[in-house]
Order: sequence, then structure tokens, then C-alpha cells
Amino acid sequence: MEQKSKMTDAEILTLVDRLERCLLGKTGFHHRDHLAVAVAYLYAADFETAFARMRSTLIRFSTHHNVPQLYHETLTRFWISEVSKRLDRSLCLRESVDAIQQALTDKNLPFEYYRKETLDSKEARRTFVEPNMEAKLGHR
Repeated sequence: MEQKSKMTDAEILTLVDRLERCLLGKTGFHHRDHLAVAVAYLYAADFETAFARMRSTLIRFSTHHNVPQLYHETLTRFWISEVSKRLDRSLCLRESVDAIQQALTDKNLPFEYYRKETLDSKEARRTFVEPNMEAKLGHR
């Protein structure tokens, strides 16, 4: 897999701004971008505040692009939690983003904690659902 170039602090902050103002196309915001925004939000606030900001931003973005069904509460909380667990705030922003993007490249990670049918449910999209894979519950 081709390694993407590291983002600069300015590129990270521009990404956050463009996402929040809905200036990105609906297909222009990818997994590694979600991770970069999560790092930036977690640098600026505690977990719950960062999560609320991510939720608000993603709902606004998906609504703006007329695809409100894209927002998924459980996956959003899962990913920001995974970022938070690995975040090293002693690094500068760009170094943290790079480290997180390298550590969390596997978009299938949630399936180590959730059954597919759980994540596909309306309930998991609307509200946070606890992990339900017995083998992984105590793993982290």
C-alpha cells in the first residue's frame, strides 16, 4: 500500500476548517482524515467535548451533502476512543496525527469488537452501543 505523505500542522488545521464549513465534497473526507480531525479535537479539549464536536461536525457535514444516514454514533465514538487511547500529547500535532494514522489504518478494527449485524443496526447508528464480541471485551 502506498504511504501517504505526512500532513503539516497547517494542512491539518485547514482540513478541520474545511470539514466544519462543509467545503469538502461528500467523497473528499476519508478514514485518515477522520483520524486527523479526531486528533485535532482531542488536542483542543477533553474526550467528551471532542466527541461532541466530532458528532456535531459529522452530522452537519452529512446533512449538508444530503446523506444524513452516513453518520454512525457507535462508530464515531469507537474511533475517537481508539484515537484517545493512543494519543501522545507530548508530540506536536503533525507528529501525533502521523502516529495515529499509522496505528489505526485498519478500517475493519471495529469488527474485532462488534458483530457486523450490531454495527448495521439502526440502534448503533442512533446511539452508542457497547462492544459485543466476547473474546475482545477485556482486550483493551
